[in-house]
Amino acid sequence: MSENIEFHADVSQDRMFPLPLAEEEFLNYEYPLTPMANAELIRKVFPEINIMPNVQELEITIISGITLYGFINFFNAFTAVSAIDIYVNGVRVISNLKYSAFSPYYKAFPGYYHIQILQAGKTEDVFISTFINIIGYRVYTGAFSGLDGHTCMLMVNDCIPPIPESFAYLRFIQISPNAPLLNAYLDDALILSEIDYREISRYYAAKEGMHTLKIKDYITGEILKEENHLDLAGQDAYSVYLFGNYTKVPGLQMLIDRDGISHLEF
Repeated sequence: MSENIEFHADVSQDRMFPLPLAEEEFLNYEYPLTPMANAELIRKVFPEINIMPNVQELEITIISGITLYGFINFFNAFTAVSAIDIYVNGVRVISNLKYSAFSPYYKAFPGYYHIQILQAGKTEDVFISTFINIIGYRVYTGAFSGLDGHTCMLMVNDCIPPIPESFAYLRFIQISPNAPLLNAYLDDALILSEIDYREISRYYAAKEGMHTLKIKDYITGEILKEENHLDLAGQDAYSVYLFGNYTKVPGLQMLIDRDGISHLEF
């Protein structure tokens, strides 16, 4: 298997998001940044639950096949700082996520969440502040991208099986803000043209086994990234992330990730 294919199965029962926001409140609630859960917010979302004032966290048992939840992890492609902290509903959930790294997967109940991104170790100057909506039995990756003065979060939703036997699925996610339009070639055959910033392509079916993958400048035809030993496992799905500051060393970067839908179980 190619060395740049990542595999993120790191998830456990205790890796949970805070509880979701009530739908009518998610656009008008202010969150203090804190490393611990907000008990007052839990009361607002679940007023029928009697929580003592000193209780900071609430655990809800997940029963396989019965409890509705989804999975989410994060990918840091934000070039302005070396690492970020991720806050969910004001709670610091992930600390010091390095550039070009993925977080573990977290289980999240369906609903709305407030996401804030800051430089690691800081509690002010928020880079990104946005809301997301998690749907049960789906797998998401929140990809953070941008240069100085320009940031975005792209929610990437994994495909729904089944994948045909002896085939793999491959898609492309372009999150380099200043890269040119790109073309993707699999085994020297053009499979996707004019890939633009913030584009998430559809999945392409490829035979399982070894392949070559080339990313070229749409205008000049120059090969910008190349993977000559792309080993695709049958009935798995993969995402090719294209990211980085195109005008500075190391320029456009490529990382191929095995999608969570291929190995996570509900």
